[in-house]
Amino acid sequence: MKRRMAKRFMALIMVLGLLTSLLPNFASAAEADYSSLLVGPGKRPSQAGALSLKVVNGQKTLVDKNGQPIQLRGMSTHGLQWFPEILNENVFSALSNDWGSNLIRLAMYVGEGGYASDPKVMKQRVIDGIELAKANDMYVIVDWHVHAPGDPNADVYKGALNFFKEISSLYPNDPHIIYELANEPSSNSNDGPGLTNNAEGWAKVKSYAEPIIKMLRDNRNQNIVIVGSPNWSQRADLAADNPIDDPNTMYTVHFYTGSHPAASDSSNRENVMSNARYALEKGQAVFATEWGTSEANGNNGPYLEEANQWINFLNENNISWANWSLTNKNETSAAFTPFQLGKTEATDLDPGADQVWAPKELSLSGEYVRARIKGVSYEPIDRTKYSKVLFDFNESTQGFGVNGDSPVKDVTLKNVDGTLQISGLSESSDVTADNYWANVRLSADNWSESVDVLGAQELSMEVIVDKPTTVSVAAIPQGPSAGWANPTRAIQVNEEDFVKFGDQYKAVLTITKEDAPSLATIAESPDNNKLENLILFVGAENTDIISLDNITVTGKEVEIEVINDPEGAATLPSTFEDDTRQGWKWSGDSGVKTALTIEEANGSKALSWEFGYPDVKPTDNWASAPRIDFWLEDLKRGDNEYVAFDLYLDPTRATEGGISINLVFQPESLGFWQQSAETFDIDLTALDSTEKTADGLYHYEVKIDVTNLENVKADTALRNMLLIFADDNSDFAGRMFVDNVRFNKASDPDTGEEDEETPAQPGTGEDEGDLPAQPGEGEEDTPIKPGAGDDNTSNDLLNGEGSREDLEAKPVKNSDKAGEKLPNTATNSFNILLFGGIVLLLGAGAYFYVRRKHNLEQE
Repeated sequence: MKRRMAKRFMALIMVLGLLTSLLPNFASAAEADYSSLLVGPGKRPSQAGALSLKVVNGQKTLVDKNGQPIQLRGMSTHGLQWFPEILNENVFSALSNDWGSNLIRLAMYVGEGGYASDPKVMKQRVIDGIELAKANDMYVIVDWHVHAPGDPNADVYKGALNFFKEISSLYPNDPHIIYELANEPSSNSNDGPGLTNNAEGWAKVKSYAEPIIKMLRDNRNQNIVIVGSPNWSQRADLAADNPIDDPNTMYTVHFYTGSHPAASDSSNRENVMSNARYALEKGQAVFATEWGTSEANGNNGPYLEEANQWINFLNENNISWANWSLTNKNETSAAFTPFQLGKTEATDLDPGADQVWAPKELSLSGEYVRARIKGVSYEPIDRTKYSKVLFDFNESTQGFGVNGDSPVKDVTLKNVDGTLQISGLSESSDVTADNYWANVRLSADNWSESVDVLGAQELSMEVIVDKPTTVSVAAIPQGPSAGWANPTRAIQVNEEDFVKFGDQYKAVLTITKEDAPSLATIAESPDNNKLENLILFVGAENTDIISLDNITVTGKEVEIEVINDPEGAATLPSTFEDDTRQGWKWSGDSGVKTALTIEEANGSKALSWEFGYPDVKPTDNWASAPRIDFWLEDLKRGDNEYVAFDLYLDPTRATEGGISINLVFQPESLGFWQQSAETFDIDLTALDSTEKTADGLYHYEVKIDVTNLENVKADTALRNMLLIFADDNSDFAGRMFVDNVRFNKASDPDTGEEDEETPAQPGTGEDEGDLPAQPGEGEEDTPIKPGAGDDNTSNDLLNGEGSREDLEAKPVKNSDKAGEKLPNTATNSFNILLFGGIVLLLGAGAYFYVRRKHNLEQE
């Protein structure tokens, strides 16, 4: 008995010990709310004045005119050569007043169609941005956007000193202005030299920056200066080991929360946050002039929990920041809703006269960052809800008239003050729920439009009267999937529902899909969700005239699954005869992502998709472009001179404009972007003279030169190939087919047979080998085509110790990185301990149960 009691006592001690070991983790879990995540808006130039650097509590930091710490928080523009419309009063007012920004960054690219191509225009855009920032009480970063090539000493950047001299002469010692001398020094050798990710690379950046800083100081400009560091401004540690001798110079830190994990100390030179901590400990000040919620290629995510860790770090160390970027480009890091075929229209970068972007005009990233700038809790909106105005009656009755079967005929409809006025209702006065048949029957028989109402739940309308009364309406929406279905009941608004509306009164009447079964039929149809007509039974009590306005459908967006044919093994030439896509897929930032299928074209199997360019054109003419992406291990051009393929068009509409086909490779060694200067252009107005196949398709033999790609040699590892079908002000809608994609020599016949130098071996899509020590940045892959915008597709990143996984095939999250993990959060460590504790307890319980049973049997 004593022995049994001793064992029970020991079991109790073990349980208590396990529970005790968990207690610190319960306490830690409560601290996961990040004490510095929410910080109130920072001071503005009108309050804070000229900025400088000062050591406060042992750390060098940004301070205001009174020597008090100040944090700047705001947004960066995208390239001003691509998105100049961002420079307007409505934008800057919205950022300052609605977002609470006290900072904006003007990203003036130098290469890639920027300042070096048109100094006069680009300089004026910067000046316009400075004036708008000053007028809206914001600090402004003038960003000399070193990007491609990556060495700020390259010839394309030779105008830097004169540019900063001119701006500082126009705005001498202006307290609003911060000068950023080199956005992202890197190994990017596109259009010129890159630089190394080491002390030697930093020495080159330093030697470039020092004469500019000296010029500014000699001319009595004491403005804050920010200098980038190697490896896309991720090596502030290198600058801290060899700093510039200037009291008001800071160093950049750039990060993307899906690629650059947090760090708790300064020991890891392959971690961006660790490098920033190192610089702070070495007595230098840092400024996050660019960061995003995506992976560093601009796509996937947004990674908001990781963003919380970074924002908490920045705020607790008084590090100022600007988020990338103010654009509606189709990438996760963009602040505004992009164009996506069949899903969303691109947000207008001008918010309009009210100087506010509506919540749904913001992307998830923009919604999150706005909250972080304001310093308030982030509460995401429900993006599954939608609302569409069917009839606004702004100019006409929009096809409404008295239905031929109406029991009440003597009713007049006309447009009055932008509403549908209905007069003669003295004979249409039944306001009960069931006897709507006695009332006038209206229908939009002459409405020439149709609206997709997939997921619709309610139909609402504004009812306007001279005096509050009771109005009753029953509805039958109609479309190809729903003809006539009796309403379940009529819906009423009563006297108490009306509110004053000018000289009249207004109420909102709402009909659900339960009230109007045909609305449910159309909204839930698997085949056709078009609403093409609306029948209304209208009754009114004690009045002869009412008006209706803004008949609106609201509902929940339904995500329709896109089913692609099998991807298969990456194979070049790509003939698609095995009924797979042979490695081709949509690029992450493609504006079109309809089903990729294998279809017959001209007697052969081809990769195919259906789409249409939008009527309202996005600013970026690549935003609505189908972009197909192909990854093949050891992809090289050899001694080939062209990429060639057969293109077939089956248009349902094609009467104007054209299609411009662009070719891009993304070699790691050359800055992740090599775009052919040549495009293949299709004139849709000349279809009548185009070859037509026996099956009625328009056929084009596409060839695009690959010998004009700068620095691309026969044995350069190209990594992946992008084909981009850009909209050239066209109205194309229909189906495309691509077949026989291959490398060709000029002398080769266009047979589609493989070149001897290009083996048709299956590829894995994975690119192996050693890479630079840290990943590139969120705007790393940039097309040279003016107006195309920064293209970040597939800008692959490092996984810690020099290994990288194919981001397109397998998105990398921080926890997946080889050799580099996020520090255990309180929740993670608690879960591990809790699981371990449960296992131990169960094991201990099982052990003592078996022992006890054994002892009882012995007794």
